[in-house]
Amino acid sequence: MSEAGGGASNVPIMNAQLAEPRSEESTTNDLPFPYDGDERGLTLPQANARGVLRPDDPSGAVGAAGSTDCPDCGGETVNGAGLFACADCAWNGSLR
Repeated sequence: MSEAGGGASNVPIMNAQLAEPRSEESTTNDLPFPYDGDERGLTLPQANARGVLRPDDPSGAVGAAGSTDCPDCGGETVNGAGLFACADCAWNGSLR
């Protein structure tokens, strides 16, 4: 096996012999993707945390947990890179 750098390293250099499959190796996989038969994937956990809109102004209204409605007037807020602003009034803040 060739060595990179000519020193005592055991790192093989990629060549045609390393890239070609051996004759005893199958070049196809007959198993269905991504699981075979009754196999099932792992269930991913769901987050329980719910964010709350917090105003930039400490005296401003705080939102309800899990809602992105404007805490001040109940209107729709616009998310711009994690900073929220109300489309109907002057409220602005972030999700915490």
